[in-house]
Amino acid sequence: MKKMIALILAALILTGMTGITATAATEEHTVVTALAAEVNPDHLVSIAADAKITGYDSGRNTASVTILVPERYAPEEIMALKIGDAIYTQGREVDIRTISEVDGYIVLNEGADDEVYLFESVDLNYWIMDVNDNTWTELATVSVPVADHLLFLDEIDPATGIGLLNPTVHNKTAFLKIMNNPDDPGFDIRNVKAVFDEDGQLALIRRFYVPWQ
Repeated sequence: MKKMIALILAALILTGMTGITATAATEEHTVVTALAAEVNPDHLVSIAADAKITGYDSGRNTASVTILVPERYAPEEIMALKIGDAIYTQGREVDIRTISEVDGYIVLNEGADDEVYLFESVDLNYWIMDVNDNTWTELATVSVPVADHLLFLDEIDPATGIGLLNPTVHNKTAFLKIMNNPDDPGFDIRNVKAVFDEDGQLALIRRFYVPWQ
């Protein structure tokens, strides 16, 4: 009789353990990551990219360009997020403790130090927001040749720092002079669009006004 009771208890314990294991296996911890970048820094040909321009080598006629990409997320992955999941942004994994809607934004961990804002863009992707603008990833810094026919479209008034309705058009010589001016706002504050021609040369730079410059 005692042997029979022992066998029954063993069977119950094994059944309980199996049940626990099965339950744990159904619990999913999803980590959402950003969509792949649409820009290949190793093949900057006939393409435009958000960028920082941090230097110019006159001997080699090359510019140091940092390619920036926004952190964009697939809408179906954002809408499926739940408490206990995580999102990877700005080089770290953020565990999600709360999900709420605030003024049209999806807010993760509202009010916390690791608070994350998401909004729906015109192309129906989501991306991270910070206090000023989209959160950007520095994809790569490359050295690229500068075309002699470079055009610089400056949408900033140099006297006031305020945005212009129509940009001032400069050639390569004027661009280099402006770039070397210590009083100029610079080209490394996420307010530059760089265009590369069919030969991979930096052919056009557009600088626009941003409120935090």
